[in-house]
Amino acid sequence: MPDEPLVDGLGAVRLQFERDRLDGELKEADELLGVLQRDEQRLMAEITTAEERLRMLENELAPARQAVSALIQEEVSSIDMGIGVLNERQRHLRRISAAFELGQQLTDRISDIEREIEPLQDAIDEAVRSTDFDAAASMLEDGMNAYLSKINILRPGVWRHSPIKIDVSRFRFTMRVGARRWHAALGGTDSLYFLMAYHYGLLTLTSKSGCHYPGLSIIDVPGEFSGEAVEDKENFIVQPFVELLNRDEYKGSQLIITGASFTGLEGAHRLLQTHVYVA
Repeated sequence: MPDEPLVDGLGAVRLQFERDRLDGELKEADELLGVLQRDEQRLMAEITTAEERLRMLENELAPARQAVSALIQEEVSSIDMGIGVLNERQRHLRRISAAFELGQQLTDRISDIEREIEPLQDAIDEAVRSTDFDAAASMLEDGMNAYLSKINILRPGVWRHSPIKIDVSRFRFTMRVGARRWHAALGGTDSLYFLMAYHYGLLTLTSKSGCHYPGLSIIDVPGEFSGEAVEDKENFIVQPFVELLNRDEYKGSQLIITGASFTGLEGAHRLLQTHVYVA
């Protein structure tokens, strides 16, 4: 076995060896750090030079950019306007196309309806050709004049005008009092009598062969007519209707008429209304 001092000498050698190795590595690290620092300074200098060059180029390009920007903006605006015009034209063409399609559909539908109407129109034309308009006018005329005669009996002298004359054709319907149109010849209460006579004349058609009047008349007599009170005239202007509808040939026909009171009117169903629906 070696003596102890020999072991102590070997430890010292080992420590010196490690110290020398670490010193060498530290020196290499210092040298590498120096190289990196020099590279950093070189790169920083290059960056600074590049930035200065970039600023110089930007300054040189600024006028050109402004000129190009103005040209591009003008061109873009022109293009945008052109696109807007084209879009509006496209929408307009679509609307025209839709209208044209609708028109074509309506034309086709009208053609279909005309084909359906054609046989009916022939029947109507034949019915019109065979219609005796003079006879039809005479029936309504007789009914209206009969009404005026009846109210003259109930209240003599109430109708002082000429008889009513009616002209009917395929395209015209004219009612006259004497030679004048009724609305020009009559005024005030006389117009009320005329209109009541018209309703009476229509009801008389219910019993006539070939007529298609439904046998129903609804009349709302106003409280005033052309500024004149109607209440004192209500009963006698309704009485001819009561007498007409009580005849056998008018069974099932009906007159519904409103008025202020109809007090004392006989032969009619009178319903008193007390509730005010519209003030």
